[in-house]
Amino acid sequence: MTTTTDLARHEVSDLTELGQLEQLLALFKLVWGARDAPMPLDLLRAMSDAGGMVLGVFAGPSLVGGAVGFRSAEDPARLHSHMVGVHPDWRRRGVGSAIKYHQRDWCLQRGISRMSWTFDPLQRRNAVFNINHLGAVGHTYLVDHYGPIDDALNAGVPTDRVLMRWDLDRGRPPVPAEAERILDIGEHGEPRQTGGGGDGAVRLRLPAVVASQHVLAWRVALRTAMAPRLAAGYRWTAMTEDGWCVLAPPRTQCGTETR
Repeated sequence: MTTTTDLARHEVSDLTELGQLEQLLALFKLVWGARDAPMPLDLLRAMSDAGGMVLGVFAGPSLVGGAVGFRSAEDPARLHSHMVGVHPDWRRRGVGSAIKYHQRDWCLQRGISRMSWTFDPLQRRNAVFNINHLGAVGHTYLVDHYGPIDDALNAGVPTDRVLMRWDLDRGRPPVPAEAERILDIGEHGEPRQTGGGGDGAVRLRLPAVVASQHVLAWRVALRTAMAPRLAAGYRWTAMTEDGWCVLAPPRTQCGTETR
């Protein structure tokens, strides 16, 4: 199955050949700045053979992006997208969008109506893409979810993640008209608490880039402000280009949270 996007002329295809799978693992190593591949080649080959999602994005003969995912054992109507990577030279050129919308089509053609994935909530650009552009919803805050990872993006930092859910056959969730500000960016880039928040919608501002000396402080701030609210049924439903994320309480979600 192959799809071509008119916008950037990227061809997205299922990867089945051994050489293609080797290229995908090499791409993932480059993207994450890792010494080793993120998974064994034989496991990736087995996933492809078994009908798992193993995708590549080509610009001409060059592999410039890819994705790996698998169905949930507990919920066969959900696919978990484990890895998505774009070559550094091809970022902001539509490759990420081509992957996500091809994933959507791939799932719907197989009767899969939901996708999930994890992402680092301190990666603001990814948050804007996931929530604003796709309409996915932040569902659960996961503390140090993967444990230590020794690559350029994660070394020395707790691997906190937010579990996203994208309902592929539904519209976007409602966004509260008003939200109390509870976390902002301090004068030197540090997190600054601005309110305690009641039981209504709240908003938190994330920096575009987190300075290395403030990463741990921001991890703690989000664990305090975001993690307990998501655990209580709030959902991360909106993200502004200038860094404000909105968490909506359960009563404003109009019955969209049923699973």
